[in-house]
Amino acid sequence: MIPRFSYLIEPLGSEYNNTKNIAGVDIVVNTTIEDAAFVNRMGVVVGAPNDSELKIGDTVVVHHNVFRTYLNMRGKKTKSNEYFRDDLYLVSSDRVFLYKRNDHWKTLKEYCFVAPISYDQDHLLLVNKAKEDNVGLLKYSNKYLSSKNINEGDRVGFTRNSEYEFEIDGEKLYRMQNKDICLTLTKTE
Repeated sequence: MIPRFSYLIEPLGSEYNNTKNIAGVDIVVNTTIEDAAFVNRMGVVVGAPNDSELKIGDTVVVHHNVFRTYLNMRGKKTKSNEYFRDDLYLVSSDRVFLYKRNDHWKTLKEYCFVAPISYDQDHLLLVNKAKEDNVGLLKYSNKYLSSKNINEGDRVGFTRNSEYEFEIDGEKLYRMQNKDICLTLTKTE
């Protein structure tokens, strides 16, 4: 199948990531479908429009509502609007943020990913915080940010409430757009 405009994507694993293996037993950690935190956001491209950036076999990171099941107005379980058939989803390009090919992640469009950083404890001031607010390391950049000399590994500041959280390769990352990266930070010592 060759879709004309959207990508044909199947979930990588199941549609939800709500089990943990503890001492050899799978434990369900979330039993409700309303919580988006446990929706799988990883998929594999099985069909792509001609001349698209994504290719068949690419692993992709998608919006949390793509593989989501929800309750409609009558209380009936319903698949997302992207559901096509047979565990396949037609996903528009604006709902795909990152893809992996040849063991290398690349962003799409205006998206980038930032890794939160631990709070830098000042020896004079005790603060009970684990992560710095609105500061992180740019993990996956894009063409626009690179053209502005904002590169992967740079310490950046970002706008409040722009932390859209993902887990990628076991690491917590925030998906952001170019407009969310508001400054680069250099540490003077």
